[in-house]
Amino acid sequence: MLLVKLKRKSEIINIAVIAALVLSSASCSDISKSAEAHTLHSAASDVTVKLPDTAVSGEEWHEIRIIEEPKDAGFETTGTEETRSPSSSAVTKTAKETTFPKQTTEEEILSVEEDIPETTAETAAAAPETTTTAATTFPVQMNAEAQSSAAAQGKTYNVIGQNNILVSYQDGHYRGLMGCFGTYSLCDTWAEAVNTFAAKLPGVNVYSMAVPIPSEFYTPQSFLDSGFTASQYNKVKRIREKLSGVRDIDAYSALAAHTDEYIYSRTDHHWTPLGAYYAAQEFAKTAGVEFPELDKYTPVSRSGYVGSMYTYSKDIHLYNDAETFTMYISPNADKISTTYYNTSFRGGYAGDLFVTRNASAFYCSFIGSDDRITHIKTNVKNGRTLTVFKQSYGNALIPFLTSGFEDIYVCDMRYFDLNGLQFCKDVGTTDLLFADCVMIAAGNGGKYLNLLLTK
Repeated sequence: MLLVKLKRKSEIINIAVIAALVLSSASCSDISKSAEAHTLHSAASDVTVKLPDTAVSGEEWHEIRIIEEPKDAGFETTGTEETRSPSSSAVTKTAKETTFPKQTTEEEILSVEEDIPETTAETAAAAPETTTTAATTFPVQMNAEAQSSAAAQGKTYNVIGQNNILVSYQDGHYRGLMGCFGTYSLCDTWAEAVNTFAAKLPGVNVYSMAVPIPSEFYTPQSFLDSGFTASQYNKVKRIREKLSGVRDIDAYSALAAHTDEYIYSRTDHHWTPLGAYYAAQEFAKTAGVEFPELDKYTPVSRSGYVGSMYTYSKDIHLYNDAETFTMYISPNADKISTTYYNTSFRGGYAGDLFVTRNASAFYCSFIGSDDRITHIKTNVKNGRTLTVFKQSYGNALIPFLTSGFEDIYVCDMRYFDLNGLQFCKDVGTTDLLFADCVMIAAGNGGKYLNLLLTK
């Protein structure tokens, strides 16, 4: 189940716009609507939204909610243990996941007020995290004065918008950035949970990958100095130091070597498939499996992509500076089979790893939704079975791993109803990867991993 909570204080919204809003949060699913019952339903993700009567009549409304809220819809973090590494730029504030943004995915908005400078704690606490959903295609309206003022700032534009999102003009384009915080104690929780999996699964190769988010590399120096974000490098280092019997995948260095390339979305909080390629390459090298060069993949591009950073910030500059999203079709795509299951590993049905091959759904193009278990059977014959526990950042890795493993199981740690240890034994896991962004690994990720151990 996905939670959608929308608020407007003094805005007239008609049923067509509401339908568009819900569609943007429905995990790439088709939406059916019933004006008579005042509901919208997404069959593919089993999401039903109840509309207030006033929404249909055209009067003011204040919020729309999913009838049933998701399980385990919140988490807490405590402690403040942050210092910035002189060699790193910045990070993203661990935030609570929202399911409304366009092309997004992760979890709830993780508020870490202890890690936020006193002068910015109130606004920073609202910074979002995410969930994989389809991109929004309509602008949030700004008044003429605000648009004129923004345009006048031109190439020196660095403005913190709604939800504490920094919008910065860099290299000819606008980029949205979230601060990243988290705590060292939560890094320890992540590492300890991964260590437990390794200890209880002897003979299984266990890996941990913590991926920096874009604010680590693209935050202007003045905003680093003012505490807009904290060092993700330090969090990655802390996790690495705490791992035992686990192979750390250095996605940080792999990405840092390519920051002049299109490895992160400018308008969304996710990385791009190209960024995921470099991290997957590092993983394949560590795991000792085959990994094709990028020119062996088939690139498919779609223009007009505007993601979660616009949705959160409401900054019109991002909307007017859309991106071109490029996905990469695996060289053995026609030789693999993909089966999707529910979160209890039942009800399997055949599908496609690339849910849409024209990239029209952007970050949903591979795997599509988070709330299911995916099994990929490849043409590789090496006897190795990879299980991946991830949140949304992990989705983009999967297409680049199909040449290295005979079987791949992809599970979202937030939507998994089984015991993780038993699942790995049942499917014959030889390699186990825990992968997501630093805001998760230094935030609520360890909590979810511990739940996998105890279900």
